[in-house]
Amino acid sequence: MEIPEDHSINGPGKRVGKVFYNRQMGFNRDVSVCLFPALDLKGRTALDAMAGTGARGVRIANEAEGGFDIWINDAVPEAYEIIERNIELNDLENASPINEDLRCLLTKRVFDYVDIDPFGSPVPYLHSAIIGCKRNGILAATATDTAPLAGTYPKKCVRRYGARPLRCRFGHEVGLRILIGHIVREAAKYDRGVDPILCFYADHYFRVHLKMREGGGSADKSLDLLGFIEYETETGRRTLSKDPGPTNYGPLWIGPLFDPLILGSMESGIELAEPRRMEKMLETWRNELDIPFFYDSDEVSAILGMSPPPLDAILEKLGERGNVSRTHFSPTGFKTEMDFDELLDSFKELV
Repeated sequence: MEIPEDHSINGPGKRVGKVFYNRQMGFNRDVSVCLFPALDLKGRTALDAMAGTGARGVRIANEAEGGFDIWINDAVPEAYEIIERNIELNDLENASPINEDLRCLLTKRVFDYVDIDPFGSPVPYLHSAIIGCKRNGILAATATDTAPLAGTYPKKCVRRYGARPLRCRFGHEVGLRILIGHIVREAAKYDRGVDPILCFYADHYFRVHLKMREGGGSADKSLDLLGFIEYETETGRRTLSKDPGPTNYGPLWIGPLFDPLILGSMESGIELAEPRRMEKMLETWRNELDIPFFYDSDEVSAILGMSPPPLDAILEKLGERGNVSRTHFSPTGFKTEMDFDELLDSFKELV
């Protein structure tokens, strides 16, 4: 792969030079490579709409089996030239370079899979991406503006996403669900519903993969899965609500984040940028209770005035009373179906 010398190496990345490339997004691209074969896109078309050097699109075309064609686009002429060379370097017959503003491109063409990976928020591009998806197409999007979504800059989140965020221990799950909720509301304007395939938080970004469902009925079903969260900072008690009351947070998605059938079809590979991490994350996603919201062991322990027990001990104790799992959102987090008071009682038994 040809990449510019002045590329981002750590963190969420900074705009350096005309062609953006962030080495730290290797795992994000690994997920795309592993997901594509599970999507059954044989004979269909995909678009890497904001490709930069073309790293994601080239890797998908080169590493993911599936008999699809992928268009790799960037509006910057210098990026287009690098994309062309990277396609040639890898001798890819199923990849085509494009040099257009995605908002213009998607008024002329539609695709079975549209991927937007902007610098910052995907909000300015969602309209184009949604209408650029074919019937029952798939929309993938990255959001690196985690600070507004997770509640650090609440006014910015309200402006961009039309939702009130919550800064708390499980704020990244709230942020991811606000992002999905915003896309649900945008898709509903075009009588489209949304089914999450794989939505997650990692490193410094949120990533969503969503199946677009046609029809007003599908849109209504997705809108029915929007809600709000009530949260008591002092006690840690949280409650889902349909009430947008003045002290509630949202609106946000309260439905599933994963499609278990597709997750079960995904496989890791030794050629990935981070193969061990991919394998571990797949196991976590597959076993994670697909419910909102996770608890943090440090937070619950602080509420009870006790030292945090080992997570394995917590999982074993809670497992005696019902379903419990780790969560990909935090190494000290877990999900459980038990109510809050029952959770506190179980923790007290661990002293």
